Amino acid sequence: MQTTESDSKQQKLQGRIGPAASRVVEAFAGAAPGLALVEERIKSCLRSDAELLETIPHYLLTQGGKRIRPTLALLSARMLGMVRPSSELVDVAAGIELIHMATLLHDDIIDESPTRRHKRSAYVEFGMMPSLLAGDFLLVRAFGLCARLDSFIIEETERTCIELTEGEILEGVLNDGITRSFEDYLDVVGKKTSSLFKLAGKVGAHLSTSDPEITEALGEFGHFAGTAFQMIDDILDVTADEDLLGKPAGTDLRQRTPSLVNIAWLQSEDPAATEFFASEKISEADAKHALDYLSQSAVVSECREIACEYAAKARASLNKIKHPELQLDTKEQLLAIVDYTLERCL
Repeated sequence: MQTTESDSKQQKLQGRIGPAASRVVEAFAGAAPGLALVEERIKSCLRSDAELLETIPHYLLTQGGKRIRPTLALLSARMLGMVRPSSELVDVAAGIELIHMATLLHDDIIDESPTRRHKRSAYVEFGMMPSLLAGDFLLVRAFGLCARLDSFIIEETERTCIELTEGEILEGVLNDGITRSFEDYLDVVGKKTSSLFKLAGKVGAHLSTSDPEITEALGEFGHFAGTAFQMIDDILDVTADEDLLGKPAGTDLRQRTPSLVNIAWLQSEDPAATEFFASEKISEADAKHALDYLSQSAVVSECREIACEYAAKARASLNKIKHPELQLDTKEQLLAIVDYTLERCL
């Protein structure tokens, strides 16, 4: 029997240990009918007279991915009574994923990343300029979808895209004499990662209820869930292997990225951290030594505690929502996604 992409995704999740893994399979299963519609809407947006503008997004799309952002939008609306996703919800969920795809293309160019999800990155496969233009193409397609909707969605999507750009510029790198505070980190993550999670929660709520407090609460949930998600990615860059990451471990160290782990290491006043980031050039041997050192350090334990705090904030935001049509099973599925995010690094 042929295995579908959805089946494959669920099998991989079930193969990961931990109680949240089976619950998150239920979450993706609950969103599956809507995700199928979103996937078709995305594919319909990839048509172009320029062959590469079709080829590159399809290449990225077939690499897989969790589709966690459109899933959050679909489940947020479902939790509030929208059992069947409306055409508007499918449009905005597809738009959110198109924006995310564009950021992946642009990120690989900025990072000069050789791989993504175990395959050659589009940047390596097709070159910088075609990948850059394909990312721009996806952003325009996303705006085309969202521009058909009401002013709230248009304004929130515009704000999110501005924040994504600001976050990329503000992130910078850690060099000799250049440090970042935890507050700086939260600001960048809030713009660069959490903003799309926040948008997903807000539009799901907005399209299924007219209550602005619930819309804000689900946006807050998305913000904290996205922050925890990025924190876990930062930790996994140190503790996980290439098989789980889909790219070489220690990328944040080699590129001096102001990740949660790197900032915490510098703030620990460990002389090894100061010396490492002050180096004119980081060799592979230096990066491997730092990776081995950090993976067993108290720094990683501290970062795990911080990630748990932000996951708890996401749960608290969701738990304060009161609605007459609140679907408790879907609420539990949203919570399961947060729990599984944590489970990946604990």
